[in-house]
Amino acid sequence: MSDNKKLQENRIKNFHDFYNNRIPDHVPTGYMISHYLVAEYGGQNLFDYQYDYGRLREPALALDKRIISDVTPILPCSQVLNRPAEFYQILGSQSFVMGKNGVVQHPEVVGMQSDEYRALIDDPFTFLMETVIPRQYKNLDPCDGFKTATTIMKAQSNLDKSINASLPWFMEITEQGGHYPGAPAGSSGMTEAPFDFIADQLRSFSGVSMDIRRHRSELKEACEALLPVLFEWGRPPVPNAEGSVFIPLHMPTFMREKDFLDLWLPTFKTMIEQYAALGVRCNIFCEDDWTRYLDVLQDFPAGTQMWFEFGDPQLIKDKLGDKMIIQGLFPVSALRGTKEEVVSKARELLDIMMPGGGYYFHFDKNPFLLNEVNIDNWAALSETVAKYGVYKNAGEACGTPLNAEGFVFSPSKFRPIESKYLTTWEALKAENPLVPEIAKGNLAQLNNELINFFMYLLV
Repeated sequence: MSDNKKLQENRIKNFHDFYNNRIPDHVPTGYMISHYLVAEYGGQNLFDYQYDYGRLREPALALDKRIISDVTPILPCSQVLNRPAEFYQILGSQSFVMGKNGVVQHPEVVGMQSDEYRALIDDPFTFLMETVIPRQYKNLDPCDGFKTATTIMKAQSNLDKSINASLPWFMEITEQGGHYPGAPAGSSGMTEAPFDFIADQLRSFSGVSMDIRRHRSELKEACEALLPVLFEWGRPPVPNAEGSVFIPLHMPTFMREKDFLDLWLPTFKTMIEQYAALGVRCNIFCEDDWTRYLDVLQDFPAGTQMWFEFGDPQLIKDKLGDKMIIQGLFPVSALRGTKEEVVSKARELLDIMMPGGGYYFHFDKNPFLLNEVNIDNWAALSETVAKYGVYKNAGEACGTPLNAEGFVFSPSKFRPIESKYLTTWEALKAENPLVPEIAKGNLAQLNNELINFFMYLLV
């Protein structure tokens, strides 16, 4: 077995122990290097590679050799993680638009007017399909079915091309660095809290802020109506302790506590408790400073992975360390300091977070562009964490298992997802009487893929 393969096997065991409540050999690390940064590191502009992802191979391989990361730090093209510009241009996106510097940006958009809450509440998925998506994607015209169909075909073909152009170098990097290959297939997903979804893509930050006062009851009802769609969209088909549903949390720190508790929290709490009941771990990104909500976070399901941007590491450790997995808190801005300062800061954070296990080393936020970091300092940081973050009590039990509370899945908490765009088994049988029962699974998969495709356009 090669040295790289041995390293990979050790990392696989390390993550297995980490997510199964055993002290790992070392603190897990999972840096993420953006494609923009990779291109700049290779002396490329930010435009060309977005139309040919194969161009990232050489700088990606070179950069991977400098950063010690358990997880492959440079991922293949992804609709959400990398925002491939050509894909969104084909669709005529208003939500994700390439800026003059080549960076795809997310301007504030309004996909739903304040007087349209009732239509959303009555038929959520149909409203998203017929009203919101055509407003956000100008080339998806409900009045021109053939144009919409060909646009979707072109966009999906383009996305597949970009993914296929990046997968070879991603696999090469994974092998070169002996990286952890990731959680088992089908065990991960992504979704949004219902309130955040309304704020991000339907009403905008300013719009939802006004709705809290002017349309409070409708806003609350809309969160409840969207919950089943958002839950099903994020639900992994094959839950595993190493997989998770990633949920970025946007609005709470901008809300009054009264509004947070009344409008934002109830549907989100139902979401994550029902995921836990299914053996699904949530990985929530607590954007901004959640210090005033730490007591609320204590009531989230045991084993939830919480990525913090800001906050007092010691306070977060004291409040949540025995029950939750903690991630983040190392300021990416520190990489612009001296090497000595970076090393000292890393040791200081590890001294706080390592005891008792349950800490995943990561930045407070992912760096975006090359001028945000000093690569030499990043390399020194990764080496420090790899050497200093070694446990002396590996194998000991730690933390609290996922769903230690014993939540039970209750389908009655979710109203059925019904829409004329989702085919029912009864409708299929009526139109095609000879279809056998075995086709039920095929239909369910097709409906799920339809939900996934269009919901990913709205996140």
